[in-house]
Amino acid sequence: MRLKRDFFRQNVYDLAQTLLGKVLCINREGKLEKYRIVETEAYGGVTDKAAHSYNDRKTKRTAVMYDDGGHLYIYLIYGMYYMLNVVANVIGIPEAVLIRAIEPLDKKAKNIRTNGPGKLCRHLGIDMSYYGVDLTTSHDIYLIDDEYMVDKVTQTTRINVDYAEEDKDLLWRFYLTNNPYVSKK
Repeated sequence: MRLKRDFFRQNVYDLAQTLLGKVLCINREGKLEKYRIVETEAYGGVTDKAAHSYNDRKTKRTAVMYDDGGHLYIYLIYGMYYMLNVVANVIGIPEAVLIRAIEPLDKKAKNIRTNGPGKLCRHLGIDMSYYGVDLTTSHDIYLIDDEYMVDKVTQTTRINVDYAEEDKDLLWRFYLTNNPYVSKK
């Protein structure tokens, strides 16, 4: 079942956990590809020093974070890697979940590298053209719930947020324990 708006209107901490096991569907070159989300990180908006929207920084880059949950927030890091984020919560609360790793569901595609946010965007062809896309209405990219039963989830600190002072220690990274596509254990 395709995920609807209400699913994305959770707070970012809860959304980061409930996205685990959901299926990312993307239409590329006339072919539907499916990937299971296996690792996420929560970025908690105006009070989270690791979030782009910390201190209510509303810029052209972060504008979509202030939109309704279910939109895509895409940005470029190091001038070379795109990052895929799902906006959480309701209009005016700028929170987003970084999708850190996905597992291909096509058995023939098991050797692809999607064990990291830059790698998965490179593989999927995610770039700034996806910025602001609404996952609840898009035919090109969306999320479904195939009723996969998440077994064990590991909760730990986020990666590469040492600049975030005390917020670097928040246990806001979640991944499917023992999944081979997780970026870092």
